[in-house]
Amino acid sequence: MSFFLCYKCNTNQEKIVELDYSRCGISEVPVDVYNNSPTLEVLHLEGNKLKDLSPQLFQCIDLRYLNVSDNEIRSIPPLISKLNSLQVLIFSKNALVLEGVSPNIDKLNKLTILDLSMNDLGKVPEAIMSLINLQQLCLNDTGIDYVPANIGRLSNLRILELRDNGLRELPKSIRRLTNLQRLDVSDNNLSQLTEVCESHGNLTELWINGNNITKLSASITHLKKINDFDASYNNLQTIPKEIGQWTKITNLILSFNQISVLPKSIGNLRNLQVLKLESNNLEELPNTISKLTNLEELNLQNNFITKLPSGIGHLRKLATLILSDNKLEQLPPEIGSCCALTILNVHNNYLHKLPDEVGHLQKLTTLGLIGNKLEYLPITVSKLTNLKALWLTPNQTQPLIHLQNEQLSDGQVVLTSVLFPQVPLPEAPPSVHLPISNQTYHISFNMDNIPTEASLSRTPTPHHKELRRLRNILRGSDPSETQPPNISEIKEAKVTHISGDLSVSQSSLLDKNEDQVVEALEVLERATREGVAIYKPVKGKDSPCTDDTPPKQPPPYHIAAAYSKNAHLFAQFCPPSPHDQPKQFSQQQPPNIHHPTPKFAKNRSEQIVDYYKDGGNDPKRTKWPFGTHQICKVIEVELVGYRVLGDFQIVAKGDGIYVDQVHPAGVAYQKLIPGDKILSFDDVDFTVMDSHAAYEIAYQKIGQVKVVTVSRKQVS
Repeated sequence: MSFFLCYKCNTNQEKIVELDYSRCGISEVPVDVYNNSPTLEVLHLEGNKLKDLSPQLFQCIDLRYLNVSDNEIRSIPPLISKLNSLQVLIFSKNALVLEGVSPNIDKLNKLTILDLSMNDLGKVPEAIMSLINLQQLCLNDTGIDYVPANIGRLSNLRILELRDNGLRELPKSIRRLTNLQRLDVSDNNLSQLTEVCESHGNLTELWINGNNITKLSASITHLKKINDFDASYNNLQTIPKEIGQWTKITNLILSFNQISVLPKSIGNLRNLQVLKLESNNLEELPNTISKLTNLEELNLQNNFITKLPSGIGHLRKLATLILSDNKLEQLPPEIGSCCALTILNVHNNYLHKLPDEVGHLQKLTTLGLIGNKLEYLPITVSKLTNLKALWLTPNQTQPLIHLQNEQLSDGQVVLTSVLFPQVPLPEAPPSVHLPISNQTYHISFNMDNIPTEASLSRTPTPHHKELRRLRNILRGSDPSETQPPNISEIKEAKVTHISGDLSVSQSSLLDKNEDQVVEALEVLERATREGVAIYKPVKGKDSPCTDDTPPKQPPPYHIAAAYSKNAHLFAQFCPPSPHDQPKQFSQQQPPNIHHPTPKFAKNRSEQIVDYYKDGGNDPKRTKWPFGTHQICKVIEVELVGYRVLGDFQIVAKGDGIYVDQVHPAGVAYQKLIPGDKILSFDDVDFTVMDSHAAYEIAYQKIGQVKVVTVSRKQVS
């Protein structure tokens, strides 16, 4: 019997076809891979610390799927040709360079999926163009600035992703990729799409957001199968009427452009579910919008719309309607027919009253009315039984407030409260632009409202792509240098490994000649890519930065960003660069990992205190060299004692929330000062939220908060 069990066990081992070692922290390929090489077909090694692939791995000649993404592998060795059964190769997020990609990769004749994204290739490996059976090719964020003309040989491609590169145009041969179903060229430098559309009638997804495209050609009429289209963050001024041919589209995103008029043919998009048009120049909507009967989300924020068409009442499936930051003086009574509406946001308009028909919106949960001219609400609002949040002022402490009946002089009964009449919020300051002239290489920053801190000298390093673009402009190799940069190209700066010593900052670059500026930008770019910080002033291109003293632990990011001179140019517009963030994984970790008990980190308040305690008396800390200036001091205020109604009030501004008024009889008197920027309430950190979310949470907690952390301007 024992012999039979051993035989059975060996038989089972021989039939192992899949091994999963993803996110196990291994630094070399496990022995089990070699032991099962005769039968292994699927191998997961993603999310580890591998630096190379050992030769024994290539004994798995029947391997069909190999995923080694998110490691530190520097090359694809010539032995890759041994895996001639390979169909899927995922090599993204490694340390590959162009020279490390062996030409033998063209021997993988059965390969259908190849992903080399997030590697510093700089150029598309020529061998890829021989993989004629490829159906999916991903080269996102690989530093390429052109696509080879012979890409037309890959006629079986169904998915082509070239996101986040430096492409200025697409080759004409891309017309031969007639089987394409998804094309992603977002976040590049494209100015037109002449080569796309006419021959790509099978496209269902087209992503062109984050480019410099000014016009969509009439050839888009050929995209009759399109389902998802994103052209946000471009310079579009008009939308061609041919868009009405996209009868299958469900998601249409045209945000952050310069569109002033929508074509009437948009009413033909009967399957449309999501329409986003925020931050354009729209003054009105066509009446045909009433035909979008399947629309579920409509975002028109930050336009110049003065009125809504009465046909909006036909949108019976509309659940979210965002109309904030427009010029509306009234809402049409037909809006009461939008029976599925759950969120209605009309912040910052010129509304004097709401129609009584608002009371018909029985599914409404959130009604935002901040920044209008309302004197009362219609009595029908009391019928909104599902209403969870009614926002009337930025200083609300609760999402719902008490309303009482009041009879007007004409006999009409309305709802009112102490918050009426409303006072519109002040207009937000204009966006910061970074002008670049082709005659003088001068970069100017708007520093009027940005506090600086003498004890924190290092300026956050911008994303490496922005540094590369600035360096190319200074060298005269950027043809777009005469145009102001697209705001979507500016990436968020992250402060990592900060030292007390003064580093290279953009302000210091302004006083250097062109060669020195280019030289400094190269050093900064290299430091950004390698994830290291520069602790001493850079004297030359390859000047080493050494220091026997270990760097101090950095303060929380929001403190560093607030005190660094130019952080506002990068922090307001785009999400953090993936190069500066810790790795995150979407899949759950396998049960073979033993998780150690984590050490509890200090809370943010303790980190702030420790930082200033360590650095306050440090003789090595660099002094601020620019004389009298505005700095910020971080203060923790404890509110203990008798609380009065409205101890202090807060006001919303573009970069956060501030103390507006302090009640003389309250516990916050002489502890909080009008103008203090609020960083947190107790353990709730507002600096990691967008302004709107911070307002809502602050309003709810202002009456119960015990510890308020603020940033206060002082003149040194």
